[in-house]
Amino acid sequence: MNCLNCVEITARLHLYIDRELSAEEVVIVQRHLLDCPHCECRFHFDMRFKRLIHERCTIEHAPVQLREAVMRIAHIPPGVRVQIDEELAMKIRADLMGCKEQRALDA
Repeated sequence: MNCLNCVEITARLHLYIDRELSAEEVVIVQRHLLDCPHCECRFHFDMRFKRLIHERCTIEHAPVQLREAVMRIAHIPPGVRVQIDEELAMKIRADLMGCKEQRALDA
């Protein structure tokens, strides 16, 4: 394998980003990225996009107090009114208002 065109490089970018190419293919892709501004731009876009997805979609564990509160609420029989801390209730209302305002902007 000596030289790859832009289509072949683009097809390998995700493998390159994920470090799944052979050493020989890595050298070829790197060489092409140095010589081709279009593919280099695509590479940086894909890297930023992948990083954004990783940052936004990473599952974080909820704090212990939150997990315990959720479990307490989950075990309350249906029909029994749940008591929520007033400060928490205010935060929930504020979040809901923010969601309504965002939906109005998106529409």
